[in-house]
Amino acid sequence: MNAPRAEQLNRFHGAVTDEERRNRLGHYYTVEWQGPEDHEGKPVRLVFRYRQAKAGSEIRQLVRSFPPGMKGKSELRITGPAYLNSGRVLAWHLSYYRGEHLVETRQSYLWE
Repeated sequence: MNAPRAEQLNRFHGAVTDEERRNRLGHYYTVEWQGPEDHEGKPVRLVFRYRQAKAGSEIRQLVRSFPPGMKGKSELRITGPAYLNSGRVLAWHLSYYRGEHLVETRQSYLWE
């Protein structure tokens, strides 16, 4: 699915050269989280695993950690050389942890 035109313009805003525009190509995922209240004082960890078109069956991973807080928001990006060399994201799986406690998972339809 293609991004709406306004979102594309926003992503490319400020990219002057062809190389800057090329390095902004890719996939962007916005993740928002909240709670649970009984684990509010523990740090947040997001684990985003994904497969790309040119990477075969290799599973790649992005891990982001955040300080304690009831809610938050982050953007995960597969852009630039990671996208240009390995292709589009075919499937993904996101795990949301509070401390060591797994709170929730989400995944794309094609994730096994």
